[in-house]
Amino acid sequence: MSDLKTELKAFAVERGADGVGIVSVAAFEAKVPNLQKPSSTGLGYRSIVAFYRHALSGAFMTKHVPLQSLNGHLTMDDIERLQMELIDWLERRGHLGVAPPPEAAFLDLDPRKPMGTLDLKWVCEEAGIGTVGLNLNFLSPNYASRVYIGCIMTDAEIEPDPPMARDLCPGVSCGRCGVVCPPDAIPRDVALEAGLREYRTLNKRQCSLGAERIGIRSIHLNIESVLNSDKPFDADAVLESPYMRDWWQSVNSKVGAFAACFECMYVCPVGDDYKAMYKTADRAGDLPKPGVKHQKEDGHHRINWIGPPVARVKIFNRDSELGKALEK
Repeated sequence: MSDLKTELKAFAVERGADGVGIVSVAAFEAKVPNLQKPSSTGLGYRSIVAFYRHALSGAFMTKHVPLQSLNGHLTMDDIERLQMELIDWLERRGHLGVAPPPEAAFLDLDPRKPMGTLDLKWVCEEAGIGTVGLNLNFLSPNYASRVYIGCIMTDAEIEPDPPMARDLCPGVSCGRCGVVCPPDAIPRDVALEAGLREYRTLNKRQCSLGAERIGIRSIHLNIESVLNSDKPFDADAVLESPYMRDWWQSVNSKVGAFAACFECMYVCPVGDDYKAMYKTADRAGDLPKPGVKHQKEDGHHRINWIGPPVARVKIFNRDSELGKALEK
């Protein structure tokens, strides 16, 4: 391993990264089937430095979802700080660097459209610091999907790391995330002989009902629900609705705009942090009874759907709340 690579990785870990890996720009460019290629960010770069940072475990040991959402946003702030510090470190040694922007979602969440210039989960898998799971979450070996990811591109030629030899996610043979997913956005019916990499996917439109329930798409649909209502417009009813209160919080703190659903993170058994987290009182019952039920017949492997615990059901699917406020 070159001195530059060794020192760069050590610096990233010292500054808070939990895992760091290197990807060849040329090799990754050749693999990407859509426009999310390194060249969409910039030309002349040779290496991608990918990393992840865990969301603080203590927040996952509470039942306070807005607190967990804030924890996610603080971790993303740390990711951006790390990007800047890594680029500055490289520039001081005569190299150039750039921080690709975080993924950007379109209102229609069309799966055919790229979500950002680089899809960071695939970059991190290529970098050998984890693998992508059943629900397209990136999984790290020590914190599963309870992490946030980032990368930088540099003109420095750095020896790439190999991808992991095996997937961390067992797929539907575990299936816990699919069983509890509030909007049922994760695969639950796959070919019996298929491997994880043949069926891992996510219905992004459905997922957004939980993960971005006070986000831009939710606001758009709520305004539509008011405009399409056959009830007389009542400004007081709209302004006094819980949705408007939560929307104001979202504008000021981003809580609910993204990183707003953690059901799959609660139940994922991968990671060194899972046992301690799952023993806490507030995490009991995250996988409601009867748990995961497997059915293998007719060439298919199917698992059941339960959804989140009853106490948390009401916090999801808020896309027409303002319209419903007019009906009260």
